[in-house]
This record gives sequence, C-alpha cells and structure tokens, in this order.
Amino acid sequence: MITQRLLPVAEWSRVAHLEPFASGGLPDPEHWRIVVVERDGAIVAMCSLFDTVHWDLFYVADTERGNPVVFKELVEGGVSVMDEYQIQQVHTTVPFARPDLGEMLERFGFELAPGELYFYTRT
Repeated sequence: MITQRLLPVAEWSRVAHLEPFASGGLPDPEHWRIVVVERDGAIVAMCSLFDTVHWDLFYVADTERGNPVVFKELVEGGVSVMDEYQIQQVHTTVPFARPDLGEMLERFGFELAPGELYFYTRT
C-alpha cells in the first residue's frame, strides 16, 4: 500500500542517507518540512518544503538606472533586514530580456541558481 505523510522530525534520520541530505546534512526543522511517500512503511520518495523569502519588486528611477551606488545602497538595506530577521537566504528573479540585471545582482553577491524556476499556485 502506498501512503504519503509529513515526516516527523523524530524520524528525519530515515532520510539522512538520501541526497541532498547525505552530502549536506539534515536541514533546520524550524524552517523545513519533509514529505515522504512510503510503500509498506519503506520510504520510496521524498520532497522538502522550506520557508523562503522572495527579494523582488526592485524599482530604480530611470535617472538612476545603472548607478551602482544606488543599487549598492538598496542591497545593503535588504541585507540589513535579513540580519534583523535572521534570514539566511533569499531568492529573486530576473526577466530573460534583462540579463544586465542579473549581471548587476552577481556583482553584489547574488548567485545564479541552476535550472529553471517553476511556480505552483494553489487555487
């Protein structure tokens, strides 16, 4: 019989040998949830859901676009909020038509994530 459930933290050791946990360690249970699919009690599939913060909706006046000082101040302000709320990681998106934005983000410490971003919206 196949079933799915939220794996209680007390049982997380059951997935510690699976990637990405085997190479990176188990995550912080305060911010992560692990869902497993089991067949007769054996884990046959797993996914993780974690708290995340989307850093987006950037606006820079036309007269200031391309000004690294303005963007630096904006990033420093965001980092300050991250520090205040103990946020370790954020993500943002860049339109394909604006690779210059991605280049600017990288200059200020953002890293390009591999793959493509997919959205799931509950309806």
